[in-house]
Amino acid sequence: MVKSYTILLFCVFVWAGNYLARQFLLKEFSPLFLSAFSLTVISFFFILVSILSKSFVKVKPREFVLLSGAALIGLVANQVFLFTGLKYSSAANASLIFSLSPIITAFLAGVFLKEKITVRMIIGSLIAIIGIYLVLAVKGQFVFSKGDLLLFGGAATFSCNLIFVRLLSERLSTLIITTYSFILSAAIFDPFILSGTSVAWNKSLPLWVIAAASVIIGQGLTTLMWNKAMNDVGAAKAAIVLNLQPLMTMLLDYLIYQTLITTQQMFGAALVFAGILLGTIQMGMVFKNRAISGDVMVTHNKTTD
Repeated sequence: MVKSYTILLFCVFVWAGNYLARQFLLKEFSPLFLSAFSLTVISFFFILVSILSKSFVKVKPREFVLLSGAALIGLVANQVFLFTGLKYSSAANASLIFSLSPIITAFLAGVFLKEKITVRMIIGSLIAIIGIYLVLAVKGQFVFSKGDLLLFGGAATFSCNLIFVRLLSERLSTLIITTYSFILSAAIFDPFILSGTSVAWNKSLPLWVIAAASVIIGQGLTTLMWNKAMNDVGAAKAAIVLNLQPLMTMLLDYLIYQTLITTQQMFGAALVFAGILLGTIQMGMVFKNRAISGDVMVTHNKTTD
């Protein structure tokens, strides 16, 4: 059990650092290119995993439609929102805003899957929103940048993706849902990027290594490690560990970039943690499909975000 919790903490640490790595990569690459690059690299990763595990199956027309929705909304739109938002906001804000996705997912599940929305979820959501307000408030004024708005879009599309996963999981495994949706997302998005975006392919080798590692390790390997450890300790307990990610991101941001963290921001982050914990402690299903996030949440998908 200790080993499983150690693995979970390691995954959360990597995901926290991956926000900072992506922000660094945005200084060298455009948000659209990084989105396409991430989708393509992780597609090949999960294709390899699916081949080795012999997981490929035929899909029905309805499942193909849902997979297409997951690819377009949950992956392409999610990655574009994430990388573009990171360009205009901070890694700490991104991690904090994306931590709201379980609560957003709960409300979407109540609307589309007819799952019960409890008083606990509503109270937890309000506490988390107050925490977000305190983190984004600077000198007593609420500062809501374009980047933060885009990151909220990323959190919302990640939550939409989990709804698609829930609908698809009636017959397909999480692994094959992840693989097919990533393949579709890359097939849809790559031609658009290659034909309409100028890419500086002459970047240094270390930079390409960082970009690839950010995807393969930060989304692929850690997602598989997370899912295995989560099965050992339970989804609800793993969710508690996952909620430490914003605090870890803030700490790494301070250690690496000396970004000042105020007492108000720490208190706000603690409120977000408490609100999410209150609203999702009995919602383990939200985290069972993290692989599909590409960040978490993917991915990240992230991806598990």
